Amino acid sequence: MGSRELIESLRKAADEKIQAIQQDAETETRKIKAEAVRRKDELRQDYARVQSAEAEEYGRARLAEANSRARALRLAAEQALAQRLQAAARSSLHSLRGTGYPGIFAALAQELPPLAWDSVRVNPEDVGLAKKQFPNAEIVADEEISGGMDAAAEGGRVRVVNTFEKRLERMWMHMLPALMTDAGEQDQPPSEKGKKHETTE
Repeated sequence: MGSRELIESLRKAADEKIQAIQQDAETETRKIKAEAVRRKDELRQDYARVQSAEAEEYGRARLAEANSRARALRLAAEQALAQRLQAAARSSLHSLRGTGYPGIFAALAQELPPLAWDSVRVNPEDVGLAKKQFPNAEIVADEEISGGMDAAAEGGRVRVVNTFEKRLERMWMHMLPALMTDAGEQDQPPSEKGKKHETTE
């Protein structure tokens, strides 16, 4: 074999090796690209799942926040309504001073324990009634009292408040639920009020 033939043979062998290397490189490149695409898809799916979970969690958080705010607003509205109802009830206590009020005053006085009362606070209009019921006590006019009496004995160590205001205060928690229900029904439109009383045959 001459030198020219040897060179051609070596060049041919080198070309074949280069082609083989290029083919291997291309094959590896395709594998790397395919793996990159697969990994990219996995990452996209993972991101979508995370986004979905975050969106769901965000929705739950927003719903919980909305429910909490709704409860707070409802409680605030109920508290404001209760305060208005109590104020209205207190302002109407004076209307109890009707024709039969002297009998009511006497009945309230009889509810007190039999003590030597030192002082009795009453509405200014009840001073005369109080002097008859408590002849030995100091009668003090108090415009804050709409009816009944606030009696003290033993130098103030014993005190019994049997006024309209105190009786309303004691009864208020029992009265409030029914008043709130009535007030709620009055706020409803006529069509809604009737639904509670509808019956099916």
